[in-house]
Amino acid sequence: MPLRGEPRVAMHRLRHDLDFLTSAGLLVSGLATALTGVVADLWDLNDFWYHTISGYVMGAFAIAHVCFNWGRLVAYARFRLVRRPARPPAVPIAPSNGEDPVAPLRWAGRRSMSRRGLLGLAVGGVGGWIVGRGLRASPPIPAGSDVGVIYHEWSKPGVIDVLGSVANWGQQPALYKTYPGAPTIALPETLPTGGLATAEAISSRRSTRAFSSSPMTVEELSRVLALGGGISADRWGNARRTAPSSGALYPIELYPVVHNVEGLERGLYHYAVREHALEQIRIEDLREHVVEQGLMQEFLGQCGAVVFLTQILQRMRFRYQDRSYRYGLVEVGHIGQNIYLAAASMGLGACAIGAFMDDEINAMLGVDGTEEAAIYMIAVGRQPGTA
Repeated sequence: MPLRGEPRVAMHRLRHDLDFLTSAGLLVSGLATALTGVVADLWDLNDFWYHTISGYVMGAFAIAHVCFNWGRLVAYARFRLVRRPARPPAVPIAPSNGEDPVAPLRWAGRRSMSRRGLLGLAVGGVGGWIVGRGLRASPPIPAGSDVGVIYHEWSKPGVIDVLGSVANWGQQPALYKTYPGAPTIALPETLPTGGLATAEAISSRRSTRAFSSSPMTVEELSRVLALGGGISADRWGNARRTAPSSGALYPIELYPVVHNVEGLERGLYHYAVREHALEQIRIEDLREHVVEQGLMQEFLGQCGAVVFLTQILQRMRFRYQDRSYRYGLVEVGHIGQNIYLAAASMGLGACAIGAFMDDEINAMLGVDGTEEAAIYMIAVGRQPGTA
């Protein structure tokens, strides 16, 4: 016949075993999270799902550990927070010779620091040093200063920026921009084969400012857009593109203005990267307008197409705040070099332009210049002497 207290003892043992397993699981998952975090940092892996899963597992074990030890935590909090009556001081027993041998030790103890006090001093000192370095004054803006330098200084990261991240920088917009109702033209499939080798394309790449009257083919324009900023892989349902992007947020949109491409009407198009297609926005001969707003550089109207690159700022701003504009400009450079190399691999010429009349170009593209703005333009076409 079982004794009356046996179920309670068995339950206590089960609880103790579960608590032990939870602590062991917390330790193992914590080590796994630290290890995968180091790997993700060394290899710059933004979507290292091993680290994400181990973090969630560690969080679950931590919650379970708190639940199993809730009574102990509450008891300790009461012990630390509830004020207890002070004990009456003990009456020391004087030695027979009238001298207290421990008096010098008590004197030294009163003037020395306890381990807790030393730890508190160390933590406070480190915290003060970190906050002191993080709390930076607003950069001065003297008359005639370079605004780019001021922005560079302002966007430097600091500890105080962690507090700034609590502020609402808006919501994440859609990852793909679309033009509902616009006529769509499917582009030919582009295979990652053919053309010059990578090393040869890099070494032979030059800016071309003279173009022939021979038209580009749709296949060539398709390859330029796909290799410039198209989708190249699908990792766990999250598409990856040919150019690196901070946080895989892809704030850059491509708008080819077609001048001389076989099978395409002259006008403004938007590259629908998800479908690898062109959305027809505006059918019009825009050569004269592009030349005028490109500071009268005639080759901008003689090439096969001019690819305009815009940045949708909110795609990064919600996460990277002040530094988002930096990252967007870096990504524009990646895509621009891709377009250069894609053109070189096919024997085409390309030339990137950063100087243009922003407001007029933004108006031509149909963007507001604030939430989405033109950043770069790249002319692409056949070089003289090529058919």
